[in-house]
Amino acid sequence: MTAGPQGGGGHCIGPHTNAHTGLRLTALDLARVGYLLLHRGLLAGEQIVAAAWIERMTHSSHDINPDYGYGMGVNTRGGQWPALPHDGYAMQRFIANRCYVIPSLDLVVVRLGYGPAFIGPIAAAVID
Repeated sequence: MTAGPQGGGGHCIGPHTNAHTGLRLTALDLARVGYLLLHRGLLAGEQIVAAAWIERMTHSSHDINPDYGYGMGVNTRGGQWPALPHDGYAMQRFIANRCYVIPSLDLVVVRLGYGPAFIGPIAAAVID
């Protein structure tokens, strides 16, 4: 039994499970994930994801790349988005789909598809 799409083989290492593929989310679905993260894993009074894990994954996980936290782009040290609050983080790895979360602004912003980063102007509009 395999868990998800397989990759590798031949001259590549593998076969192995591609953990970063297989999800097909609408903007609303991705916003729901962001909402869950914003509320520290709590949904309708039920803890869906451990709050301790969300805390850990949304802060710098190592010194080599302080803008990275266990699969998330993080702004813990202000290096990812210097003009934005340091509690901001984002799922931003696959294609150009993005889910930005800024807890201090009670803000979740989702974008599907290619294009330039745009969180700065949106967050600035919320801050002003």
